[in-house]
Amino acid sequence: MKHKITLVLSFIILLSFSSTLKAQEKQEAPEKFRIIAGARVNPLVIYKPDGTKFETTRLHFEVGALIHKKFYTSVGYTPFVNSMYLYNEYWFIGLDKKLPVSWQFGGEYMFDDNRAILQSGPNFKLGKIGNAFVFAFAPTSDLSKVGVKLGVFIPLNVLLMKR
Repeated sequence: MKHKITLVLSFIILLSFSSTLKAQEKQEAPEKFRIIAGARVNPLVIYKPDGTKFETTRLHFEVGALIHKKFYTSVGYTPFVNSMYLYNEYWFIGLDKKLPVSWQFGGEYMFDDNRAILQSGPNFKLGKIGNAFVFAFAPTSDLSKVGVKLGVFIPLNVLLMKR
């Protein structure tokens, strides 16, 4: 009886060890980067520095790179306000977590108004449907005039490259 138990336990240990080795063999090298292009639908509420608020939906076109699944940087265009923007974020609670969170820092230049703004704040990944955010923003001409943007990004992306 002892031999049968020893044989069964040995078999279970060997089986678990071999499945661990197979799992290690199947692991891919960590992703270094991915290049993404697409559009973002952006419903939001903007609280301007003067205290007024309004709701709007914007459409952005963007090309960006996600590096080591931690840092995302992109450049984009927003037709509604005729602006170009640079968007950078660091995922300090990783994309593999239940609620990934990043900190965003960006700048935007509006051609029609000849003005620029800086913005920063937290960004929360909502599964595959998009992101929710709260960004403080201020014009570069007077950084003491701070407003707030509350909204979501709904991505319509295409993966161009992944390594």
